[in-house]
Amino acid sequence: MYNMKELFEYLELNSIKPNGLYILWCLSNQRKSHLTNVEVHTELRRLINEGFINSDYSLSTKGLQVLTCVPVTQNDIVPDIKQNDAMDYIDRFVSIFPKGKLPSGKPARVNKKNLEEAFKWFFKNYTYDWDTILRATWYYVEIYEKDNYKYMRNSQYFIRKQNTDKTWDSELANCCEIIINGDDEPESSHFSDKVV
Repeated sequence: MYNMKELFEYLELNSIKPNGLYILWCLSNQRKSHLTNVEVHTELRRLINEGFINSDYSLSTKGLQVLTCVPVTQNDIVPDIKQNDAMDYIDRFVSIFPKGKLPSGKPARVNKKNLEEAFKWFFKNYTYDWDTILRATWYYVEIYEKDNYKYMRNSQYFIRKQNTDKTWDSELANCCEIIINGDDEPESSHFSDKVV
């Protein structure tokens, strides 16, 4: 069950209406037939004007980020990774990674079956919620984007990677800790000099 107070605070913070978020979800999941329940044209104009979608009705970076970081509760973590909600989260997780190959030659986005197995392992070993996972993933990808994704792990190895000694590590878990501790905030400079 969703925490409604947290959800509406999130919508207010991001200046998006519930119907706008619903439309973003429908566009992202190719469910345009579900859009008969809302005043679509008004909301689409608003979403374009506010930069959540592009003029061709595709999600902008801003829209994708708002959609992937919608707050969820611990109850959304389920051991059965094939549950529909979990698959939606995996879709959102994958969409954060760039399309195509990384400089290493490996595809950035791995097929969902491999990701299901990786997430099963992850949820057996860690208790992070989906909101934290998605925020941590955004944080990770943005760091490597600045250097053209050099040395970035693909979506599967980001969740878990086996070491040479047969142990596993998770860069996702490390990034989740960074998010929880608030260390993802950019450091502000304490000094500023005005050069004349």
